[in-house]
Amino acid sequence: MRGERSLPRILVHGALLGGVVLLATVPVYVYVEPAWRALVARLASALVLGGLLLQLRRALAERLAQAGPSALDEARARRGPAPAVPRHFLDLVNDVRAARRSRRYFEDVLWPRLAAFTARPLVRPPGRRGRGPSLAHLREVIALIEKQP
Repeated sequence: MRGERSLPRILVHGALLGGVVLLATVPVYVYVEPAWRALVARLASALVLGGLLLQLRRALAERLAQAGPSALDEARARRGPAPAVPRHFLDLVNDVRAARRSRRYFEDVLWPRLAAFTARPLVRPPGRRGRGPSLAHLREVIALIEKQP
């Protein structure tokens, strides 16, 4: 490692880079046509600014790496082991909850999935005033699907 990167050191490097770019740019600036001089000056400025920004980014990354994990990272690590229930099962539980709350979700998402498990048509359970079917009706549909060969 080349040592700690501090703001004064970065500014000194930027001044040195600016001097080198200036020495290389002045002859080019003098010999190009006047219509191109603005472009030469902008390119030289962009080169110096880009170099400074890269050094600042590197210094910031080093400081963040030295600081260690944030409070959010520590809280996430303390959360504990993953639950014993598979994630797929939790997704299915969330689908059933959403289908009970919303008739549209039941008809557009959950019902096609349930109907795909059987070859013969199922009787769609009744809804409840804009909401999906009750758990009792869903149990009946699932029981019919399970009884099929």
